[in-house]
Amino acid sequence: VMREIYAPGADTGEEMLAHEGEEGGVIVNGRIEITVGGSRQVLGPGEAYYFDSSVPHRFRNLGDEDCEIVSANSPPTF
Repeated sequence: VMREIYAPGADTGEEMLAHEGEEGGVIVNGRIEITVGGSRQVLGPGEAYYFDSSVPHRFRNLGDEDCEIVSANSPPTF
């Protein structure tokens, strides 16, 4: 289980990530854009995500405040 903080403008990189496993998380504060495969959504406090990590994915904070996420990966890769 991880506590992630994305500062305004932060992102996981232009190249999408892909690795074995599954990921899920809950947004605690702020907003985050999550792209998984060809699907893109912006999530806010109280909203959650879950996906197969082998599908290319990316996280970006497009807002002007920190985004805090509590997440988990299985198997742990970070």
